Amino acid sequence: MGKLIAFLLDVLVLGLFIHWISGFIKSTQYPQVERIRGFLNKIYTPLLELIKNKANPVIKMSSGKYFDFSPLVLFISLIIIRQLVYLIF
Repeated sequence: MGKLIAFLLDVLVLGLFIHWISGFIKSTQYPQVERIRGFLNKIYTPLLELIKNKANPVIKMSSGKYFDFSPLVLFISLIIIRQLVYLIF
């Protein structure tokens, strides 16, 4: 049971990484990326919005642009949960 949960958490971490990378690719060049991004947005946007609302991990850079650390917070949280699953099971 623990290995199954850990595997699902690994899939979530991989999906989060793909979600983060797909944000840097212009969807007009690759329509397949837009379909993948739409699917991943349905999964990760609620989680990332929850983190943004609770922790506000958005920093304004000197250039006037904003840098959002919520994917990093979610990534670290998933890794910690995965390690706890290994310890418990």
